[in-house]
Amino acid sequence: MGNWDDYRREERERLKPGNYRVEIVSAEETESKKGNPMLVIGIRPNGSNITIKHYIVKNDWFNRNMTEFFDSFNIDDGDFTLPTWVGAVGAAKLKEDDRGYLKVQYFLSQDRAEKLPPWEGPVPERQELVQLKEVEDDGDLPWTEVGGC
Repeated sequence: MGNWDDYRREERERLKPGNYRVEIVSAEETESKKGNPMLVIGIRPNGSNITIKHYIVKNDWFNRNMTEFFDSFNIDDGDFTLPTWVGAVGAAKLKEDDRGYLKVQYFLSQDRAEKLPPWEGPVPERQELVQLKEVEDDGDLPWTEVGGC
């Protein structure tokens, strides 16, 4: 019996275009090809293991695009603390691009998202930033001994 005798055809399930509950799995600030500030947001549709990169560029439509994004994910207007976006749940209309890849066409408002099936599995939790309190510097570092070894 060879190593490959147990092969059997198995195709990957593909998501179809449509409306989905989605979660944010990553968010970073970068620069577009034209040199404009840009946000790259990783979106994962519920019940899938794919990540769709969504780009929001600082251009003429930036405020409109960010308002739609903030509303969908219930993020406070103007909150650009990107690490706290991870784990936020919203909804999006997904469409296929000309190469067959799913892309976010637009984000759905919370009212429209209520009509979607409930989240399957454990609901993600938004990350929180924790600030450490200032530690008073006593000037004595534990690893600096005078006349040591």
